Amino acid sequence: MGKLDLPEGPDLDAAIEKAIETYGRSERNKYRAVVYYLLTRHFGKEAVYG
Repeated sequence: MGKLDLPEGPDLDAAIEKAIETYGRSERNKYRAVVYYLLTRHFGKEAVYG
């Protein structure tokens, strides 16, 4: 997945679900940057942006 170099698969799907749960399903306006941040933290890829 782009800059994070994440492979497609069930692990990524599960991480996205967890990020959405953390962010809040009821939140109407989900910002891409916040979801990317949550995925970055989940996969430990902070070095990509630092």
